[in-house]
Amino acid sequence: MKPLVAALLVALTAPAVPVALAGRDDGGREAVRAARDCGPSNARVRPGARDGRDRNELSATEALQVDRVLERLLRRDPETGRPAARAAAAVKIPVYFHVLHDGARGNVPDATVRRQIAVMNASYGGRNGGSNTGVSFVLRQVTRTSNASWYRSPEQYEETFKRKLHRGDRKTLNLYSADLGEELLGWSTFPWNYRNDPKMDGTVIHLGTMPGGSIKNFNRGYSATHEVGHWLGLFHTFQDGCQGNGDRVADTPAERDPSHGCPANRDTCATEGRDPVQNYMNYSWDSCMNQFTKGQGARMRTIWSAYRG
Repeated sequence: MKPLVAALLVALTAPAVPVALAGRDDGGREAVRAARDCGPSNARVRPGARDGRDRNELSATEALQVDRVLERLLRRDPETGRPAARAAAAVKIPVYFHVLHDGARGNVPDATVRRQIAVMNASYGGRNGGSNTGVSFVLRQVTRTSNASWYRSPEQYEETFKRKLHRGDRKTLNLYSADLGEELLGWSTFPWNYRNDPKMDGTVIHLGTMPGGSIKNFNRGYSATHEVGHWLGLFHTFQDGCQGNGDRVADTPAERDPSHGCPANRDTCATEGRDPVQNYMNYSWDSCMNQFTKGQGARMRTIWSAYRG
């Protein structure tokens, strides 16, 4: 989730409630229970907002619990010798875009919605720079709901509007726009949350972050790119700081903490490589973001196979 206040919003995907991990699902395997993804805790936030914690921000312990479950899902089948889940070659995702508004306020036009989907396709397709992740999006439907409470207080009414508006299954992205206030740019759920509460699955963004929106430095549509990255299983590039396993992607250098603005030559860890300031899973200005890496693409497609395929 990304906070919005001082000059920037940070984008993260973590549950609104602390991730209460590792329970047993009815299939007998350990399931990760993260209350929600990037809402207040995995959310992209503006610098200076609240305590600076994103709803999609996991502790080192929470991230390790996610690792254990994923490792189990990827374990090789003793009969075939192949992993139980393998990276999908390509992933095409249907999108239901839900516009929450208060009369004329927040009632973004279809053209803006289409531009947002186009930005996501360019981002994930490597057309702005970086790698083609093999992930693409197809807009299926735009719904519109005029409800002042849902529009102005989406965190408070998240469960209410999601349970009413959610469409599709685990392979379907439900993307909601609303006024998230002065602190947040967006939030999302993680793929491992779906099994425990399918209706809560999805991503919420501040309408001001959409292409041509009102939030300075965060109005090119990359908050949706960032939050959907969480929905696909990516961590922030600064996960675990300079210690631990980082974001679990080998080709994104370790980073002590999120970058803000567009800092040149930032290098906060002693390990090889400068901070991935231009990566969509950081907190930089939209004008600075332009890439996913090959490793991030592989992780998204592997997690897709494990949780959404």
